[in-house]
Amino acid sequence: MFAYGMTYVLVAGLVIAPLGDGDGDGVGVSSDYTGYIISAKRLPRPGSATPTGKGSKVRCTYQPWFADGRENGGLEFVDPGSNLSSEPTGKGAYYLVECSDGYRDVVWLKKRRDEVTPEQLARRAYKLIPIAPPTVLTAPPRGQNGLVGLPQWFFLADGQWTPKSKRLHMGTVWAAATATPERMTISTGDGETLTCDGPGAAYDTTRPADQQSSTCSHTYQHPASAYRVTVSATWSGTWRGSGGTGGTLPPITKSVTFPIRVIEAQALVTKG
Repeated sequence: MFAYGMTYVLVAGLVIAPLGDGDGDGVGVSSDYTGYIISAKRLPRPGSATPTGKGSKVRCTYQPWFADGRENGGLEFVDPGSNLSSEPTGKGAYYLVECSDGYRDVVWLKKRRDEVTPEQLARRAYKLIPIAPPTVLTAPPRGQNGLVGLPQWFFLADGQWTPKSKRLHMGTVWAAATATPERMTISTGDGETLTCDGPGAAYDTTRPADQQSSTCSHTYQHPASAYRVTVSATWSGTWRGSGGTGGTLPPITKSVTFPIRVIEAQALVTKG
């Protein structure tokens, strides 16, 4: 634990002897391990370049610091009065601070509760994008019988195959996440699977069947009272944020299942 007003020599994590009283701003510990002063002073939050005071031209950089082979920590601070040792409490990390006026220090900075990275903000935004299971249309229409040997068309209702985005900001940090429809997968219920790169072609009842085609259709070879068809729409995710950041996000898949009845076509017999 820190003890304000006291300063100790720290060698490989062990206190050797007091160095003297502090200056009232915090405890300084001289370490042969690092060769720098480890200070308990409250300093500005980490950043690529932060002014040290109002109107000051002195600028400082903050780099994550590694100690004792452990990321962002490892140096022990010892309170001789209690014979206990501990690392600084609370979420945070060690940083090497280097300023343009020659100041150089290794410090522990607590992470503020409201701190967030652009990627974290993007993942929150991604979860808020409203993506519903697909609304699937068929030809012949669902509820009517399909015929053995004739194609069954599958396609999505209008307006479902467009990207959706959500943007969030917290302080100076912002991020925008986008979900883009990528493919439609159809499990036809008879052991076959179709993969369509788009929403499928809508069947036009005003045009002859032999003048239309679809790459998202399936021909059933046997009758069945209810083939269980599952249609899944997969969306890919991307994001961009403050500081020129950006990347990809995990895909989202939404599905819907419904029955299709397929019957044998009846031959039409006429008298000669």
